[in-house]
Amino acid sequence: MRAGWLILISGVLLAQAPQKYPLEHLKIEGNTQIPAERIIAASGLKIGSLVQKSDFDAARETLLESGAFESVGYAYKPSASNTGYDATFQVVEVATLYPYRFEALPGAGSDLRAALRKQEPLLGDRIPATPQVLNRYTAAIRQFFESKLEAQGELSADSGALEIVFRPAGERARVAEVNLVGNKTMLTAPLLQKLSAAAVGIPYSEPLFRRVLDSAIRPMYDEKGFIAVTFPEITTKKADNNDGVVVTVTVNEGPVYKLGTITLAGLSQPELAQLAKLDEWHKGETVNFTNVDASVERIKQRQRAQGYLQAKASVARELDAQEHTVNLRITIDRGPQFTFGKLTIQGLDLNSEPVIRKMWKIEPGQPFQEGYPEALLQRIRDEGIFDNLGKTQADAHINEETRSVDVTLSFSGAGNRGKGQAGKRR
Repeated sequence: MRAGWLILISGVLLAQAPQKYPLEHLKIEGNTQIPAERIIAASGLKIGSLVQKSDFDAARETLLESGAFESVGYAYKPSASNTGYDATFQVVEVATLYPYRFEALPGAGSDLRAALRKQEPLLGDRIPATPQVLNRYTAAIRQFFESKLEAQGELSADSGALEIVFRPAGERARVAEVNLVGNKTMLTAPLLQKLSAAAVGIPYSEPLFRRVLDSAIRPMYDEKGFIAVTFPEITTKKADNNDGVVVTVTVNEGPVYKLGTITLAGLSQPELAQLAKLDEWHKGETVNFTNVDASVERIKQRQRAQGYLQAKASVARELDAQEHTVNLRITIDRGPQFTFGKLTIQGLDLNSEPVIRKMWKIEPGQPFQEGYPEALLQRIRDEGIFDNLGKTQADAHINEETRSVDVTLSFSGAGNRGKGQAGKRR
């Protein structure tokens, strides 16, 4: 009798157990950065395996726990042949994936990267900066070094672009001293003075230090025609008297370059022809990029004076390593043209305001000239239009939608408070 009850109970339990069927098709939707095959592999689901709802739930949780997705949903239904399930997973990836690099970690970075790829097959060389991912990666790094090193992962802009940096835990050592070796033409003292002012005291990382080199030292070489200067080696050692580091930079100055051809683009042909003939380019002479940059800035100022307030310029260098010349291609992007809207004058009486309005020469609808309001105020001051003139101010209100500029001129001071001084023009 007891055996019969056991058989009956077992039958009831089997009848209540969820039915499993083969997974015949699995589709991923919504992914744009992570390949579908990686997502499928990371889910743990396999085509042909017997699955039920709990397996899909588990796959969803696994994907969410990966830290690569903002949300994960799924749907499943009987396959067309009615012999299994067809499933679709809808994913919303973390919006931004970042490249990652290693800093101040012992050993070969390639070996460590290979180990991380093996452990994290879902992600490649670009990963999200989510806590789940950073924690797993730092744990994997600790395991790689047999728990002899604690690492931390953080977003960094040291290289000029956002990336994830894995490095030993704790604060970076700061630059205590800088040295230069290899420079032959440029004097060491002015180079070190400029570099020390920019670098000493900053947390040391090689990408950040190279950016400092490019901003502090490279322009000094560009000014003398050494435009191919490189810094092939940077070494560090602990400072003797503090916890900082001494950084030594090897300099390869390279040859002096002369200015070759100048090609301009983005403007009308007459204006391009006029600009190309400017003597300030000094073609055939040792290139001086301080002068080149100043010339390009004057070109942009000319555009802004014609109402192109957002004018930009890019300078592309084409080096001829054989002839030691550099050709330049300068492209001007004028952007939209802005016109003058209306003039508002504050702080003047009824007698004085018309005088200033008469001096204002830009009519509504004409191109707005950048710097014109300030120049007019300076002229008013230089010509002594008002006695005891106090503070003056010009405010330009730019309307991006209408591409117009309204100007407010503000005056203060005893000479413009109804005493008739506006008639004292010289």
